[in-house]
Amino acid sequence: MPEPDLSAALDAVDTHFDTFVTELRDLCRIRSRRQEADQMRATADFLAGSLARWGGTAEVIPWQDSHPYVLGEIPGGERSLLHFNHYDVEVEPTGDDDAWTSPPYAADVRDGRLYARGVADDKGALLSRVHAAAAWRLAGLEAPVTSRFIMEGKKWLHSPGLDSFVAAHRDRLASDGALWENSWVDRQGRPLLKLGEKGVLYLRLTATTLSRELTSQNTALLPTATARLAAALCTLQRPDGTVTVDGFADGARQPTEHELELLRQLPFDGAFLRERAGVESFVGGLDDTEAAIAIRTRPTLTVTGIEGGDTRDDITLGLPATATAKIEIRLIAGQDPERVFTTLRKHLVEHGFGDVGLEIMAASRPHLTDHRDPFVALVADAARRAYGTEPMVEPFTQWIGNQGALGGHPIVGVGVSRADAGIDGPDEHILLEDYRTGVKHVIEVMAALAATEENR
Repeated sequence: MPEPDLSAALDAVDTHFDTFVTELRDLCRIRSRRQEADQMRATADFLAGSLARWGGTAEVIPWQDSHPYVLGEIPGGERSLLHFNHYDVEVEPTGDDDAWTSPPYAADVRDGRLYARGVADDKGALLSRVHAAAAWRLAGLEAPVTSRFIMEGKKWLHSPGLDSFVAAHRDRLASDGALWENSWVDRQGRPLLKLGEKGVLYLRLTATTLSRELTSQNTALLPTATARLAAALCTLQRPDGTVTVDGFADGARQPTEHELELLRQLPFDGAFLRERAGVESFVGGLDDTEAAIAIRTRPTLTVTGIEGGDTRDDITLGLPATATAKIEIRLIAGQDPERVFTTLRKHLVEHGFGDVGLEIMAASRPHLTDHRDPFVALVADAARRAYGTEPMVEPFTQWIGNQGALGGHPIVGVGVSRADAGIDGPDEHILLEDYRTGVKHVIEVMAALAATEENR
């Protein structure tokens, strides 16, 4: 295959940039909320139409435990690049729509920024991949690699349908590397390349001590579910959050010294986080560098909610018969969710709480791409050319996800937003110039991936 005319594709981004932004705004005007099935289907249809518009093929595929997947391809050279993105716009917490300067689905452009719920996570990143492939066609060229797309409409955070979907369509997802959902550039304009995601194990604990709720005059005689559950929870961790379950961190991959050095170089605005949380210091007195490492490399257990008894704003005399708690466990690469579940069950039994029910609500496996993988170097080199600066490599991340479902691909997260894009609050936005550069970065990745075929 002749060397691709990279400059022509990059120029096409500038020539047709207004068209790309118009399409992104149209996508952002669809209310792609998980609880609105008709809007989720409309989003999937829009994306399938976009792939067809730019010379590709696409199929909208309904799937269990999910809104429809969009599976598509824009043809090009022999090598293939896989793009994984989600099109739902829910984040936790979602924030209040009334707090927005302009309505969250108006997709307003102000001062060079596009404001819309989901534009930073993940619609901007999603369409930047499509537009990168489209730029070659608009330049009158065949793309140097074939672009394959899997676009997910999540019903739940842990994507319970993803494993079975990937297994059923693995031949259509084969690639020489994958670009994962999202990332951003820091305040110095340096792109962040994300190489992994934590897994999650979400559990429900249930303590039942009575067959029915009775009056609290019987407290001296009967066990309460709330006391039973609280006692069980107290065996799991200390007040500072340190997990006290033997074997909890077994298998967790410890970062190498080189990976620790990469983590130390990452920007971490501890002052911003402390101010936002209303605290003066981090747990354990960690400084910002230590915090940046701990948040990414330490498996954690969080009691996210407790419920039991009568919580009405009134004087009540009940004796709680049942109490429940939700626990979120973030898993580091090397940990297995089933093994951690078994470890917790064993812990409860050994501490005299074998009667406390333990149910898996959600689970996903952690995943990590080795920072030494040639594909990581390729994406980093492409970033140097597109951004004109040195990218930051994040070998471990604090985010939970499910990229391990894709199997053996080297996976790098890249995006078009910034750390202060307001993803979990009002006025979520991206800079249009970041979008332009993000599209060009993907074009650079495509050209470089094709060149590796010629040099093999």
